[in-house]
Amino acid sequence: MAAGRTHIRSQNAWLILMDVVCLVLGSIAGAVLRLGPEDMGPYVYDHLDGWLIFAGGIILANYLAGAYRFQHVFSRFDILVAWLFSLSLAMLVLSITSYAWFRLLLGRGVLLLAVAFYGALSLLVRMAVVKTVFRSELFQCRTAIMGMGERARHAKRIVESSLVLPAHKVVVYLGLIRGGKRDEDIAAFNVIDGVGVLKTDQTAIVDIVRSLNVDLIIAAPDDLSETAQFYPQLRRLRFDGVEVLSYASVVEIYNGRIPLDMLTEESLMQMTWESNMPLVSEFKRMLDIVISLLVGIVLLPVGLIVALLIKISAPQSSVLYSQLRVGHFGKVFRIYKFRTMRENAEDETGPVWASVNDPRITRLGKVLRRFRLDEIPQLVNVIAGDMSLVGPRPERPEICEGLSRKIPYFSERQNVMPGISGWAQIKYPYGDSIEDARRKLEYDLYYIKHLTLRMDLEIILRTLRIVLFGKERNV
Repeated sequence: MAAGRTHIRSQNAWLILMDVVCLVLGSIAGAVLRLGPEDMGPYVYDHLDGWLIFAGGIILANYLAGAYRFQHVFSRFDILVAWLFSLSLAMLVLSITSYAWFRLLLGRGVLLLAVAFYGALSLLVRMAVVKTVFRSELFQCRTAIMGMGERARHAKRIVESSLVLPAHKVVVYLGLIRGGKRDEDIAAFNVIDGVGVLKTDQTAIVDIVRSLNVDLIIAAPDDLSETAQFYPQLRRLRFDGVEVLSYASVVEIYNGRIPLDMLTEESLMQMTWESNMPLVSEFKRMLDIVISLLVGIVLLPVGLIVALLIKISAPQSSVLYSQLRVGHFGKVFRIYKFRTMRENAEDETGPVWASVNDPRITRLGKVLRRFRLDEIPQLVNVIAGDMSLVGPRPERPEICEGLSRKIPYFSERQNVMPGISGWAQIKYPYGDSIEDARRKLEYDLYYIKHLTLRMDLEIILRTLRIVLFGKERNV
């Protein structure tokens, strides 16, 4: 079933419209303030090419930054990132075209004021207005869920989260009746979690969905075979404009992970075909080298201070700590980190996960881990080609071997370059159990399937926020 969110394309159009209004109002305000009302009209006419390129650059940059589509959840940090990225890219486009034309397409004063007014207005709208408007009843996504079991209830909790925009409202559970049931069974009615249940067969489902003005149908019966008999009707509704998603697609789209219990070899192969990794791997590698060199130069003084503090706190211990990790296609490499545990910490325990309150971690080590400063030396691994800036975190060979036996498809992580940070690291708390490893694998598989350079940028900036403010991840 569909893995997109076509049922909210009309809401996406409203996002574009609001941004264009902000752009027009901001440009008018900048021109009036700089030139005055009398001279604004002639100036706009004489510099029409500059205004068109400026507007086109803003719109193109917003599109590339993902500002014109809803994310998995509403996040003011994501909005700020997209806003900064779009403004920077738009200014770059305008600068390049100005050099190409060998003249300034817009005066610096007018351009600066237009960007300032547009930027402030658009950010205010996105931060303060978008959440309020798209949680209103006018933009609600009316949802019907096929099924009455645990999966159906879980799907309801996911889509009705206060962070999901536009707001989704489950209006009915559809109890699926196989052919041959009595008419009175089809009409049976009860309530689950405050939502009415209508039992239906193939003959009635189309009329029920249309009469309730449903925008989205989620097929989430506990027995997946129950859905097959409804496929002809679901296809008709899909082509009639009603989005149809499976339970697995709902978890993937709204939670940003691929549920392992619904993964098969066929769906994993399909995921491989859909992955952008072969297309972006070369660009990703070039960015890894450039960014690592730049960041390494900037963080060199920080690294020297950290090394000095480690040596002062434990004069007899080495500053750096190295471990063997499993990398791309199973290749074992040596990873480098600043020491955060006491010397010979694993002599008694052997290779084990570090826990949140691990007694082996030093007081300085806790600070370094909180702000990810212990991972600065891994920039060397990135430049050497053993790691990427973004990707699944590499595990130790002993732990990797054990997890591969207990968790299906765990070795799929090795098909991409491991990273200093990753989608699982920013989406899931620190884990030290088999279940935590399972959940992180679900996020890693989502990253492999949906990898883009913009997604890498989002992960890098979110990691930077953790480095600067020590903010933890949320599930």
